[in-house]
Amino acid sequence: MSNSTLPHSLTNFKTVVLLVDDQAIIAAAVHKMLQSQTEWEFHYCSDATKALETALQLQPTVILQDLVMPNIDGLTLVTEYRKHAQLRETPLVVLSSREEAQTKAKAFELGANDYLVKLPDPVELIARIKHHSDGFKAALERNAAYAALAASEKHLQEEAKRAAEYVRSLLPLPLTEGAATTKWKFVPSESLGGDAFGYHWLDESRLAIYLLDVCGHGVGPALLGVSAMNTIRGGAIPGCDMRDPAAVLEGLNELYPMAQHNSMFFTLWYGILDVDAKTIKWCGGGHPPAVLVGPDGSLTELASQGLMIGAATGIPYDSSEVALQPNSKLFVYSDGIFEITKPDASMTSLDEYIAKIGQFQSKPDALEQMVIWGQDAQGGPQFVDDVSLLEVTFNPSAG
Repeated sequence: MSNSTLPHSLTNFKTVVLLVDDQAIIAAAVHKMLQSQTEWEFHYCSDATKALETALQLQPTVILQDLVMPNIDGLTLVTEYRKHAQLRETPLVVLSSREEAQTKAKAFELGANDYLVKLPDPVELIARIKHHSDGFKAALERNAAYAALAASEKHLQEEAKRAAEYVRSLLPLPLTEGAATTKWKFVPSESLGGDAFGYHWLDESRLAIYLLDVCGHGVGPALLGVSAMNTIRGGAIPGCDMRDPAAVLEGLNELYPMAQHNSMFFTLWYGILDVDAKTIKWCGGGHPPAVLVGPDGSLTELASQGLMIGAATGIPYDSSEVALQPNSKLFVYSDGIFEITKPDASMTSLDEYIAKIGQFQSKPDALEQMVIWGQDAQGGPQFVDDVSLLEVTFNPSAG
């Protein structure tokens, strides 16, 4: 039942009883039986042809319905109630003089909830009305809560979508010329994670490359990721030489302690590709290893040895360095691409993904192929976590 069918009389959780019966004496008797329930509302409709209109107007929590009335058959009226969304689930208690099994069965078949032979004992009538009305109101309250939750989830999804568009707008354009060229793929999860990445030239020969992943999902982690990315991009780490990866991670670790950022931390891989020296110098904090693919297809993992950023202040980080050969490729990525639950509940592994890097690295659409592999592995297009993939090709002869 949708929120639009929530009766206005239920906003204060009143029990509203509608009796449909052509005999005024029955109405007077029922009304007297219910007088002890001072918080209940009692309404009476003597004209069965107006019963449907009255019920739609009052939105009762229980309808007491006679079966034998002039101008319209009571069972037909039961059917008419159930044709309307606003009355389809309203409890309907047949109150009839007929004690016939076939009549009872037909009433239940058409949608009645209960059957009483009039006039029942007042204690029983009150108990049955209370039972049906309370259950109906509880269902309406539950449905209203579900509708509010769905609206909230829709709002959060819209916020996450806008945040993902904002994050995407901050990502750098691919480098298509020079000694280092880049490609990237960003696939935000439905609830948005905290992935952010980028690259920029520090000088004519040194390209800074970085990819970070904030713990958790939602707008909060996304904003922290954007903040950290902008700090790196702007070189806004006090006293830090951005050409020194270890110094960058140490500086970020002091700037973003968990205690000051809602207990959030992030992993990071930061590297410097030096065109003149033909090297990559890097440092990682809790991040999956970047993968360097040589021109012969060999794979070298550039591991992250340090602790995630923000977990503990005052800890040292160490840089590592590796030589580059022409036509080498560097792949940096977030864990959303390999921490995937398959339909059989098993998980893909980092080793499995690194093997796919080796398989796809020579293809012009390598990153797209990796995304398709992940989607195939999980059996659907929507990732649980953000997927960020960055490919950097080193070609010094083009510099």
